[in-house]
Amino acid sequence: MSTTIRIAAAVAALTGAPAIATEGHPHAAPRTPPEQRAQQEKCGHGVQKSLCTRCNPKLSAVYKAKGDWCAEHERPESQCAPCHPELAKKGVK
Repeated sequence: MSTTIRIAAAVAALTGAPAIATEGHPHAAPRTPPEQRAQQEKCGHGVQKSLCTRCNPKLSAVYKAKGDWCAEHERPESQCAPCHPELAKKGVK
């Protein structure tokens, strides 16, 4: 690493500025693309983990209070693939 890069990295660390990108560096951790990161955050139902009422039943009350509820399938209407086939095309089950 050159002296200039070391100085820049030290200044960035002291000032709270973002670190210098290490892309291409042999020891740099690979960056996960946003699309893949979003996919990793989904549960087995194809919904964002933190928003899935089947994984987190306590969330049901929130969706019901907002009027976003499919009583027939016991899940939010916005996550109901049986009622909205276009959601199934996006991976929602």
